[in-house]
Amino acid sequence: MTRHPPAADWRSPDAYCELLHCDRRAFAWEWLRRSPAYRNRWAARNRSADDAPGRFGLLTWVDPALAAPDARPIWSIDTDPRVLCGRPAEGAGADHDLFDVREVSAFLSFAVDAAHIEHWLLSDGRWFVRLDLHDGTLLGGPALVEHRIAGLASAGPKLDALRQFVALARKGRLPASMRPKERRAAQWILELRVADALLEGARQQAIARALFGHAIAAGRWRIESASYRLRVQRLVRVARRYLAAPLSGPWFE
Repeated sequence: MTRHPPAADWRSPDAYCELLHCDRRAFAWEWLRRSPAYRNRWAARNRSADDAPGRFGLLTWVDPALAAPDARPIWSIDTDPRVLCGRPAEGAGADHDLFDVREVSAFLSFAVDAAHIEHWLLSDGRWFVRLDLHDGTLLGGPALVEHRIAGLASAGPKLDALRQFVALARKGRLPASMRPKERRAAQWILELRVADALLEGARQQAIARALFGHAIAAGRWRIESASYRLRVQRLVRVARRYLAAPLSGPWFE
């Protein structure tokens, strides 16, 4: 298996600061693009006829060199429970009820699958709103979209996404009050930094010194800084788990 370099300079907190303002699905991408399995499949994608990004929860391949917020991964509806399911509604509809993709063109990414379902991503790379449109198109001009939400447990995430979609369609931007604020972002960044350190082959003592600086004893750090050693060990276990199974975290909850 090909050995891959780290995705960012793990010694520098600044290399990860954008993630403090990102939706947790950006963290899903950050783990996926570090995954040796994904990187290897990306490199071989044109040589394997039966290979597809769906095995990684994606609808289209995304270059692992692209970091959040520059990347625009389009997750499948089976992966992301917040994906909205829509169809063109019958009837003309009042102007204020119509959705025009041109009004949000700055945020658009788009894919069509073999079943002619349109997969629309509205994102600035920090927040993500996804709509799958069945039995029609949004390319012909303003459309009246019927949203279908079923079930009890699955309704919550989709209702949150629908509120974002409506606000974005009306205002042409996502209000600050509806942008994600991930309370665990700082911890998730630490885990990503450790993953990059592992990809570079760094030892745990070097990781501890890079993350916690002068809190680590100059000598006998295993004893004098035992609590930090245990913390680094926990971070290493998490990083290895997510490198092996990048979508196993809480990214789509």
